[in-house]
Amino acid sequence: MRKLFLVLLVSSASLWAQSVLPQVPKETLNLAPRCQRGDAQAYSIKVEMLLLDNDGKPTSIKKNRIDYTQLCLANNPDSGLIYNITVDSVSVGSLQAIDESGYESRSIIDSLMGLNFRSQFRPKIPVTGNCYDFGIPLTTGFPYEEAWEFIDDFLPAKIMEQLHYSVGSRLSKVGDTATIVWPKPICYSIKKVINESQVEQKPFKLTLTGLTTYRGTPCANVSVISATSPYRVEIYSTDTTSFKWIGTSQTTGEFQVSLKAGSIVYAKMSERLDISLTRSDKQVKTKRVLKNTELVPRVW
Repeated sequence: MRKLFLVLLVSSASLWAQSVLPQVPKETLNLAPRCQRGDAQAYSIKVEMLLLDNDGKPTSIKKNRIDYTQLCLANNPDSGLIYNITVDSVSVGSLQAIDESGYESRSIIDSLMGLNFRSQFRPKIPVTGNCYDFGIPLTTGFPYEEAWEFIDDFLPAKIMEQLHYSVGSRLSKVGDTATIVWPKPICYSIKKVINESQVEQKPFKLTLTGLTTYRGTPCANVSVISATSPYRVEIYSTDTTSFKWIGTSQTTGEFQVSLKAGSIVYAKMSERLDISLTRSDKQVKTKRVLKNTELVPRVW
């Protein structure tokens, strides 16, 4: 249980190496996804999670990775944007001291290889009950810890795609901004791992900050930031006991959209968690976590 708890409370940051170009386009930009049925793209989601000390310095690190292929099934006003996701591989790292991070060890999760599911995006962000419906079918019927690892790692990419879809036709010139209100908390549970994880997500502000290139392709750069959001997580211990942490979450990020295809060619999302647990003896234990998710194309 202690290992699982530490795995939950770790995150990190990856470098944003693209420089924003100074020119401002004269024409109106179209950042909406323009994929057609049958178009495919292979992506990697690279996750680094860092556990921080009281001064904000990293003490431990963990790295995961998901490779998947995204096939466009539909893209029209009636259906919205629909992808078929095929998981090519999932690997999960072990928690290491920061001074040991030069040696990277990850284990392949065979049970998730070949997994298929649909990922749909509409102007109206979907909800189920009192939660955002992220559409990842792993909350039941899969090995518990493996399901949690996959959901936690895939969610940032899913949210970034939804933000892109929501503002694709609203950000047309450098300097334009848009606010996306998240309709319900981002929440889920995984049997015998997470009794409940919930972020009462504050609105996201997106800004078209300028033009750049990615591997020679002209792109628009869009920044993402949200206000500090209430967060709580109840971690399973036994069938009758759990650990309840409460605190805050704040998300920042950027993504680059191809001016030719309207697809995300690179994205980064960072989430900072500051949480505390009040023990039975009334002492308060705190944790600080930084999690960075990087989305990159595998085939270019």
